[in-house]
Amino acid sequence: MLRNKKNLRPLFSFITLISYIIFLSGCAAINFKNKHDNLAYDFATEIRKTNSEIKSAKGLGWLKIKARNAENSDTHFKIAWVAAPPDKIRITILSSGFPLETVVYNGAKISIFSHTGKHSLKTYNVKNPSLKEILSIPVNIQDIILLLSGKIPIQDFQYAFFDNTIKPAIVLKNKLGSGIQKFNVNSKNQVLRYISADWEFKPIFEIVFSNYMTIDSTIIPFKMLIKDNLDREVTLEISKFYINQPVKNSLFTLTEQR
Repeated sequence: MLRNKKNLRPLFSFITLISYIIFLSGCAAINFKNKHDNLAYDFATEIRKTNSEIKSAKGLGWLKIKARNAENSDTHFKIAWVAAPPDKIRITILSSGFPLETVVYNGAKISIFSHTGKHSLKTYNVKNPSLKEILSIPVNIQDIILLLSGKIPIQDFQYAFFDNTIKPAIVLKNKLGSGIQKFNVNSKNQVLRYISADWEFKPIFEIVFSNYMTIDSTIIPFKMLIKDNLDREVTLEISKFYINQPVKNSLFTLTEQR
């Protein structure tokens, strides 16, 4: 949710013309060298601040995982989480009301505990680990923390510009070789699609946002489809969401007994 928009009204008037965009491979033809636009940079900065007032989030929802090129392979789970963005989260995955796995990350290490005894407690000292092993898609845990906190997972960027190659969107980049981000919004300045790609604009993953709803005067997307270029998909759908409730730091420490 954007605040203090008066200084960006001319820019927002332009952005409201942006319609739903499908990211096609033709985007790779964009010439990224030395491109920068201050208006695009300012707007992207505001979008990145969306719902910055959310310091903690608790929720319930559904997780749907679709394997690569496999029909009838959809797997549904219920999930419950507590998050303290940008780098703390506890997620429990359940099936038929019974917990299967709990994943905890505290900004320095990730722990994974099996409630069914499938494996022993796993703990890795790594910052912002990939969840590819769990979700099949190479998203990092801080991306998931932001998504489950009502935020857009835009990473650091140095340059921004409008891309009108196919339909209007905003491209974000850093120095050569560090990757590219791209997103577009609707007439309400709500992000419809976000894509993370390498420097050659080969997609790593993309996120489609939908079902925006208002919770305590805060607008968040209640459904997010994450997919990669190998036909793998993960859908996160929020059913209950609570903002800025007290959260104990002990929740982000996981042991065999918890």
